[in-house]
Amino acid sequence: MKNYEKVKSLKDRIKLLRSNTIQKILKSNPKKIDHPISFWIKEDRLRNEKGKEFTIILRTRGCSWALGDNGGCSMCGYLQDSYMNKVEDKYIIQQFDYAFQKKIEEISNSKENFSIKLYNSGSFLDDDEISEEARYKIFKKIAEVPNITEIVIESRVEYIEEFKIKQLTRILKEKYLEIAIGLESTDDYIRNNYINKGLVFQDFINSIKLLKSCNVGIRVYLLLKPPFLNEQAAIDDCIKSINELIDLKVNTISINPVNIQKDSLVEYLWRQNRYRPPWFYSLFKVLREILKTHSNLNSIRLISDPSGAGTKRGIHNCLKKECNNLMINVLKDFVLNQDAKLILDKENYSQCDCLIKYRLQKDHILI
Repeated sequence: MKNYEKVKSLKDRIKLLRSNTIQKILKSNPKKIDHPISFWIKEDRLRNEKGKEFTIILRTRGCSWALGDNGGCSMCGYLQDSYMNKVEDKYIIQQFDYAFQKKIEEISNSKENFSIKLYNSGSFLDDDEISEEARYKIFKKIAEVPNITEIVIESRVEYIEEFKIKQLTRILKEKYLEIAIGLESTDDYIRNNYINKGLVFQDFINSIKLLKSCNVGIRVYLLLKPPFLNEQAAIDDCIKSINELIDLKVNTISINPVNIQKDSLVEYLWRQNRYRPPWFYSLFKVLREILKTHSNLNSIRLISDPSGAGTKRGIHNCLKKECNNLMINVLKDFVLNQDAKLILDKENYSQCDCLIKYRLQKDHILI
């Protein structure tokens, strides 16, 4: 890692880390491409009710942004799960079928409605990851299951094209399709200089207009505490971003607190004690401010499902189990029920003595 210190720009630093990651992956044992990375069923908040989600993470060649000349995003380590080379359609479909057949009986026999979330650590609409034919065959099978009522896929805006969207909605007929976009922040400077997202806000606006014209839902991911922002700046940026997205009338806003992912720039900073994942207190402050300002969010879902919550690599307060578990449980109840009282009433969640340390760090420490 000595060469890392000689690199000046953020983009070059990310590219060097990413290059090292790619070399390690290529030298490691080949990954299975006929099985998905992971799949599961759990409780979820659907548009107007509590239900369940069926999540499948497909293994593809990997995110084109991360594999390209720009090196990807500063907080992302999902390249670890990638195959690096093109994965043929038959294997993509085998991955989906493997998870689908394992869970279809449970889904079909359930009295609850389901959302199905298809992730591939990149863009579902990127033909270099998942072809048009593979998307068609996967969606045809989903369309045949009555109680899968919502479908969520992720994509960078450059792959969101009208003919792709219309093809998918024709297959799904009356089912609700929501496209998730990792905007991370409405601030162009933060998004592109601290996260290296390679996305300008106007392009995001253009994608929103296209999706609305196709009668497709919009889910937006916001990053809580990108690198190089302290706790208070992260809170301010997240609140500002949510308010702007509410004005744009997106359908779902998902707040994603940074977690320390392997071989990312954020991990490098974290190992140097130059970055700390956000505190739960900060996430709850963001939620409180939004819910106080917007007492009725109408059709907008406000959600957060943090990875690694309560661990040193994920969002946490102190490392006392009872402190973090209380926050995790309140957050889960809020997301499922969309009940503002759970967040607005501070008596519902942790009053641990680490709150004093948090206030000192938030106001006076840079990381």
